Amino acid sequence: MPKAVRAWGTSAPREGMRKYGAFRGVDYASDETKIDLSRSPRAVNVIADEGGFPERRFGWRTVHRFAGCISGFFPFENDKDETRETFIVHAGDKLIRIKLDAAWTPVAGSETVLLTGLAAGRRSSGFYMNGKLYILTGREYIVYDGTAAALVGDETAYAPLTSYQRQPTGGGQEQERVNMLCKYRKNRFVGDGTSATYQLDVNGIDPDYTPVASYFITGESIPVASFDAARGTVTFASPPRAPAAAGTSNVEIKFAKTTGDRAKILGCTIFSIYGVENTGNRVFVSGNAAHAATEWYSGLNDPTYFPDLNFSVVGSSDFPIMCYLKAQGELLIIKADNRQEGTIWHHEGTTVNGAAAFPLKEGVPGYGCVARYAAASLNDDPLYLSPRGVYAPATTYALSYVQRQLFCRSRRINPKLNKERGIENAVAAVWRGWYVLCVNGHAYVADGNQDRAEQGYEWYYWDNIPAYQLRSHKQTLFFGTEDGRLCKFNDDYISRGGETLMRAYNDDGAAIHAEWCTKLDDMDMMSKLKIMPKRGSAIHLKAYTRSKIEVWIRTESDFGRLCRELYADRLTFEDINFERFTFSTAVNTMIPLLTKKKKWKAIQILLISDAVNEGFGVYEIDIRFFYGNFAKR
Repeated sequence: MPKAVRAWGTSAPREGMRKYGAFRGVDYASDETKIDLSRSPRAVNVIADEGGFPERRFGWRTVHRFAGCISGFFPFENDKDETRETFIVHAGDKLIRIKLDAAWTPVAGSETVLLTGLAAGRRSSGFYMNGKLYILTGREYIVYDGTAAALVGDETAYAPLTSYQRQPTGGGQEQERVNMLCKYRKNRFVGDGTSATYQLDVNGIDPDYTPVASYFITGESIPVASFDAARGTVTFASPPRAPAAAGTSNVEIKFAKTTGDRAKILGCTIFSIYGVENTGNRVFVSGNAAHAATEWYSGLNDPTYFPDLNFSVVGSSDFPIMCYLKAQGELLIIKADNRQEGTIWHHEGTTVNGAAAFPLKEGVPGYGCVARYAAASLNDDPLYLSPRGVYAPATTYALSYVQRQLFCRSRRINPKLNKERGIENAVAAVWRGWYVLCVNGHAYVADGNQDRAEQGYEWYYWDNIPAYQLRSHKQTLFFGTEDGRLCKFNDDYISRGGETLMRAYNDDGAAIHAEWCTKLDDMDMMSKLKIMPKRGSAIHLKAYTRSKIEVWIRTESDFGRLCRELYADRLTFEDINFERFTFSTAVNTMIPLLTKKKKWKAIQILLISDAVNEGFGVYEIDIRFFYGNFAKR
């Protein structure tokens, strides 16, 4: 057979092979010629699969349209209907209940307006306690019990027993503090059977509310003849009887004394649930613009009771509390970015003389929080958005010393993230092991399923995510938009065999532009020209029911040229398209590139997919090349 003949005194060109695999996230922090082989300088709308290989992200769809901006939406966790999901939506100035079926489609006739006249155009937040949903709007405090919604106020908040064991003339013992949310209070007295006038524990009570009296335990009403609001006395038609057990409180009087404290709680916008060991939980609230650095916390397991002394002023009043996080048993308070004081503060719940206490400690200085609704914990890592990227406060231990530190988790995406305008409007949620941070229709996604390195997480970049509010629920992700759409990601479009259906890959019917590219690679020798021969290079693609991919080749001297189109289709009986029918059932598609490229110093492979309802994924890219002469320019 014929043999290759080489002239005497010459040598064969040096051959090389570059493999791109074991892919990770994007890297915007380094030049595209200097990044790691496994990362991409410009990937869009991809995410790592369970093995870490890039594939097209799920698309999303509009579940329902409401009138007005979606300020907040809350799946009702205590819903007794197992076949439907109840969502409470704050849209415009209305609070609306809607039910969704198993396919996340609104049930006909289920949309019900619960409240109107609410604060509109600003984000609301909500939490669950005692089987009820509580919502903070920044102007109202709402409770929904599964049937109806009401404002938390005089008729729905807890009326505290402020003193007991009082004599008709006064005295007694203090019991509970005044509730900031409620004008009503209670006093208990030991009746003597002869006194008709009883002195309350305060004067200046509300003149427009007649005190109500009853015998404690039995509930029997005691008629009130008159009361003196200025002096705080109540006169009965006849003296209440003495108790059967001498010295015990048997007369209870409920009265009203209005203060201006209620507005402090109603103006709050953020919350956290925190407790002391096994003694129960309390609700911490903050975000009131008129009291920027102040937080309040509720009574034990009662979000309708905020004692007037349960508050802390955290640092300087000039810098607001932005968000709460939890770490290693502590409640972290993150303040706005400033260079005057520590931006991270700590509550560590404890007990003092049998009572719960939450001493406040100043933590480390450093970058503070810039986006109130972008804080979330990814696995055990508390994350928040600062003016210089995503940071995490951490506690380390060295011998007997506790060290508090701040770590940047987003170095590889900071050059792009930090250029976003209006970053204070960012929102975030944790979904499928990802921290999804949305701002200006863009999403920056930290992958908590991959190992975290010194430079932080592996990050991915998505576009066309118009999220104004973001919330994960039952392993799926919902978002609300400023134009009133409640949307959901399509991760529920799964076949009976557990495979993603192709209709999951569209954004409300529109194509998802997906892109993955390699580094601009000089093959470790930028001074030499190279040749990529027609044979020897290949791409290993993930096969889908339908997958069409454009392969572009770019060099250091151009912006890229279309090389060829590849198909990675495979037969799936649950989703057959006869226009692109194939008999192949292989899950791997290894395709030779069959393209020649001459005289380049650096080369880059771009994989692009703009098709609707098609998958996209890559396992490996191999480039075979020969070194040529040294470049002359």
